[in-house]
Amino acid sequence: VFRRGYATKYTGSVVTTTKKGNFSAIEVSVSAPDIVADVRGYPLPRRELICRATKLLSSDSSPDPFLDLSEYIQTLNLTPTPSEISEILKSLKSPTLALEFFRYCSSEIPKFRHDAFTYNRILAILSRSNLPEKIDGIAEILTSMEKSGARGNISTVNILIGALNGLDGLNRSLNLAKRWGLTFTSYTYKCLMQAHLRIRDSAGAWEVYSEMRRKGHKLDAVGCNMLLHALATEEKVDQVYSIFQDMKRKHCEPDEYTYTILIRMAGRLGKPLDALALFREMLSKGCSKPNSMSYNTVIEALVRSRMADEAVAVFSQMVGNNCRPNEFTYSLILRVLAAEGKLGRLDEVIELSSRYMNKSIYAYLVRTLSKLGHADESHRLFCNMWRFHDNGDRDAYVSVLDSLCNGGKVAEAIDLLDKIHEKGVITDTLMYNTVFSALGRLKQIPHLHDLYQKMKREGPPPDVFTYNILIASFGRAGMVKEAVGIFEELESSSAWKPDVVSYNSLINCLGKNGDLDEAHMRFREMKERELNPDVVTYSTLIECFGKTDRVEMACDMFRRMIGDGCCPNIVTYNILLDCLERSGRTSEAAEMYSKLREQGLSPDTITYSILERLQSGSSRRTRRIRRQNPITGWVVSPLR
Repeated sequence: VFRRGYATKYTGSVVTTTKKGNFSAIEVSVSAPDIVADVRGYPLPRRELICRATKLLSSDSSPDPFLDLSEYIQTLNLTPTPSEISEILKSLKSPTLALEFFRYCSSEIPKFRHDAFTYNRILAILSRSNLPEKIDGIAEILTSMEKSGARGNISTVNILIGALNGLDGLNRSLNLAKRWGLTFTSYTYKCLMQAHLRIRDSAGAWEVYSEMRRKGHKLDAVGCNMLLHALATEEKVDQVYSIFQDMKRKHCEPDEYTYTILIRMAGRLGKPLDALALFREMLSKGCSKPNSMSYNTVIEALVRSRMADEAVAVFSQMVGNNCRPNEFTYSLILRVLAAEGKLGRLDEVIELSSRYMNKSIYAYLVRTLSKLGHADESHRLFCNMWRFHDNGDRDAYVSVLDSLCNGGKVAEAIDLLDKIHEKGVITDTLMYNTVFSALGRLKQIPHLHDLYQKMKREGPPPDVFTYNILIASFGRAGMVKEAVGIFEELESSSAWKPDVVSYNSLINCLGKNGDLDEAHMRFREMKERELNPDVVTYSTLIECFGKTDRVEMACDMFRRMIGDGCCPNIVTYNILLDCLERSGRTSEAAEMYSKLREQGLSPDTITYSILERLQSGSSRRTRRIRRQNPITGWVVSPLR
């Protein structure tokens, strides 16, 4: 049997028959749907009317849906009831269309008046919408209610409390409730409390809760937890425990979220034993199975007080209850073990959670240990991951490389770089750059050169950072020819071109290794290529001019720096102050110090040491001999 929902009932008469007596045509007359009442006498919504009206209003093909609706209503010769209008409003997907239809009803449908039911429906629609004019629309509805003399009910007030923003909106809702003579329900008090919490007024929320309790209303567990969270965040301990005891007395049993809030507060207050007692009470009360958030909260409370053994015990209980630890859990355990010097227990933790240990967890532990500065533990754990997992994690490899390089273990880093491909991880330029930086910093130039040649043969291709690292590394080792060669490779590259850092590294290499004219020429070339020199560029040249006793050129470069709109920093001023002090130009040095202070810069220890020499006049009484280094060119450089 085929059934069609909301079918329209038609009546008709036969107007044509065939010779055999079969019907060939029937004349149908459309009549208005009858209004059916429920057992209390209230009219039930006519579903065919609601469906037809909704379809007409939602039509995209009609140029004027409201005109079509008017013609339909006139044809039926009926007036929709408020409950039917409410259902139509509910069926419309667009809040803007719903508001337009609401206005249409009061102005275009004869003998129709909105009541509290339709007002509540449109207010609810607007309150849930994201319309920018939502508040203006609500204000329009309230004005319409006042003009028509319609009286809202407690549902109207509940909707307004949730919809209107701030303290002014809350007061307006309360004034309407007072004007209409309404009595608050438990849900109204809950809405009021939530409104205070939204504006971060925990004191107001507490007052609402106190009044609610005096009048015999009960708040459900969700509402209690919301208030507890706000009060616990502000460490209002007495009020928190008062609500907690109320929940126990009034048959609103605390749940795992309630206990989690209290445990977190105890941890922040430095009361780990109280947090542990609450956790055990939660378990004994038979709350639903604790989740990772509950376990993490109590572990965090123990970690705050550096109770490593207790934290590991709770972790053991967590995995024993088949609750999967997450990265935050492991970070807490790592933090307390590292703080207490008990990283040796990390193997125990890994063994306890062996069924949850996967590649991503291993990688996270490796990265975290590396960031915490425990390179040996990170490397040992990385070796475990290498043995037990066929496929590697790129981020973990990068972390271990970085850790090895920072620890000066460049041989191990190069060896790892050679073997990474065995675990299905493709070596990339970032990995090579990490090792290049360490080799350059340690001046291990032969290894640097060999690794760069391998990179060019086997890939990956170098990027501009690679070239910049190499230029700086060769320059730091006094290998000017090699640095210039790398720069020329960069210039001839089809993928990359020299940037400001490239020129800064080359200028620093040339200037500090005695070829100041070439460094100055590169500076001019840089500007011709429309690269704006930065504070490092100017400071490098000023330092080089100063150390070759070209004081006037150093001062000219400083003035050019200011003229080009580049602001000097404290390093620049220290370089120029040192230059002026060594050349005996004390008055100019004092003037330069005044400019430094006018610019709002704070002198550092180098500045004060130069000023001390200026005041003592040591540069004029005793000539200091600055021995030139046969490799780098100069003994001391603030930029190095």
